[in-house]
Amino acid sequence: MDEYARRTAEDRAAWPLTAGMPAGIWACAFWPKPIEEPVRVTGEGPRNLLILQNRRDNATPWEDGLGLYQVLGERAAFVGADNGGHYVYHQGSTCVDEATVTFLTTGLLPDEKVDCTDVGPR
Repeated sequence: MDEYARRTAEDRAAWPLTAGMPAGIWACAFWPKPIEEPVRVTGEGPRNLLILQNRRDNATPWEDGLGLYQVLGERAAFVGADNGGHYVYHQGSTCVDEATVTFLTTGLLPDEKVDCTDVGPR
């Protein structure tokens, strides 16, 4: 527990807007060790994955979304929004919303990485 307190204090000082939350203790710290082996993410499999990612998301950083996209390779499409927060769909970007609705209703993915900069008020 002292380790969590130390890391939270350090994060609070370095990034005051987060109040130390990213380094704080999470429920999974008390979960038993998993029985299963971790899932290995690969580029093998059908092309049926859409990754939606905000540029400023404290919970899932931009770099992590891009990393997943790179690991999945041709299996996935990436739609990034110049926005903050954790929710991507229906947050003020027609570009994001159209790509999402198209995928969900037709199964079609963008042919290349999409960067949506049209975020406006909802």
